[in-house]
Amino acid sequence: MLRITSELPYLDQAGHVYVPLAGPARSCLKLNRHASRIWREALRRPVDLDTLPELDRDFLLGLTRNGVLRAAPVPTSVSGPASAPVPAPASSSEGV
Repeated sequence: MLRITSELPYLDQAGHVYVPLAGPARSCLKLNRHASRIWREALRRPVDLDTLPELDRDFLLGLTRNGVLRAAPVPTSVSGPASAPVPAPASSSEGV
């Protein structure tokens, strides 16, 4: 599983995602509706690239290679009991 984040600002409006500087000659890249949906889903939650259709996986990997997206492994949860929160120290003005 990978956590995918955008390396560039983007605009998600009117059913399309627009990514400045990601197109040819650093132009604005306008994603079609399908690519916009793949983009949104990838940024919303961790992605298992092996479960994606080949073209969708290649699309995300291409944007990663071009520096538009960053992919990092999802950290595994720490096993064992969670530590209890440390209470804040009492203020000297409490109870006054």
